[in-house]
Amino acid sequence: MRKIIVSLLLICLPSLSLGALDLRGAIHVDTFGNNHAVGFSFFAEENITQRIAMRAQADYLRAKAYDVQALMVGRFDMLTLAGGFALEINNGDTIPIAPGAGLLFGWQITRALGLETTMLLSFKPEDLSELHDIRAKILFIYNTENSNTTFSYKADKSFVTSDFVNTLDLQVEAFEEGIPVGLSIGSGVDFLIKSGGFDFDVTMAGGLNVYAGKYGTYFVKTNIEVFSTVENRGIPYEIVVGTRFNL
Repeated sequence: MRKIIVSLLLICLPSLSLGALDLRGAIHVDTFGNNHAVGFSFFAEENITQRIAMRAQADYLRAKAYDVQALMVGRFDMLTLAGGFALEINNGDTIPIAPGAGLLFGWQITRALGLETTMLLSFKPEDLSELHDIRAKILFIYNTENSNTTFSYKADKSFVTSDFVNTLDLQVEAFEEGIPVGLSIGSGVDFLIKSGGFDFDVTMAGGLNVYAGKYGTYFVKTNIEVFSTVENRGIPYEIVVGTRFNL
């Protein structure tokens, strides 16, 4: 755990300063690894100029596993481009920390509909010419006056093992102007291809959001696995508690 914390600080702290920030953070508690695990995630972005921003983020994947990135973000009318350094931190892998690169392309197709594609490439530390993992994601974002909807597909291909994970995810956040409380619902499907067979999992999500204006947004969310081809797994779940601020 100490190595993980040090790695997160080394990559993320140089990207931040004391200027205005879009800041988000959350605590995660889950049992998807058959034991209780606690982790965190965060996102911080600051504008350097009108079109250029610095972004630092750590995405919680599972117990002691994270994708960490420090990106330079450029926004040009309807297009967003980003690139930078990344770390893939794994739990129980032969390579616990793998360096890499993060890439992002975004397109605001209409006023309400946006498209974002991201990719994280990680390399074997002993030979940076060999790939360790590729994570690619395409995300559609549709916003209206009373809802924010995201639909995504994510592919995770490991070159250390034969695992290939495909994930579909749908999330909807609904709210009403003048009411400080909103609801979020969602569902996800994981299809894991591995040596000797495959696994198929379905999760459902629900949450509550509290909007406090300039004092931020606070949220709690629960993901529960409702179907799995893995036997004797019980009912794994994840609880996420977090906040969002514009400072």
